[in-house]
Formats: sequence, C-alpha cells, structure tokens
Amino acid sequence: MNRAAICLGGPCHGLLTRIDQDIGILNVPVPRRSPDEPELSAGYRITAERVCYHGQSEPYIALHWAGETCTCPPP
Repeated sequence: MNRAAICLGGPCHGLLTRIDQDIGILNVPVPRRSPDEPELSAGYRITAERVCYHGQSEPYIALHWAGETCTCPPP
C-alpha cells in the first residue's frame, strides 16, 4: 500500500513522498540546503484530497502542513 503523496504548504511544499497509511500526521524530513543545517522534520496531515498532475496516471494524496516543525530527527 505504498502510495504517492505531495506536501502542500509549510517547509516541504511541493515535495513528493511515499506513504503507507491512510490517516494521521506524518513527520516529513525537511530538505536541507547544506550538510551543516540541522535535521528537521515537519508534520503533515494525510487528507482525502487528491491532486492530479499532467502526465501522471494516478493522482497524488494531498498532505497538508499541520503547522509543526521540530528539530527531532526524521523517521
């Protein structure tokens, strides 16, 4: 059940990821611009919304930013 999802809003906006659950909040690793930056993760809520893109056969699951960013190590 590994499905494609896209982050909407927050520090990971536009980031594509794979998810394996239907409900809840995921901690998504925030992309670092340099190796010296600390590892951060941001909370994204799984929604029922689907986002279609030209050229993609399946729509992406929309992950909306939950407004949380932490310095905890990403999963």
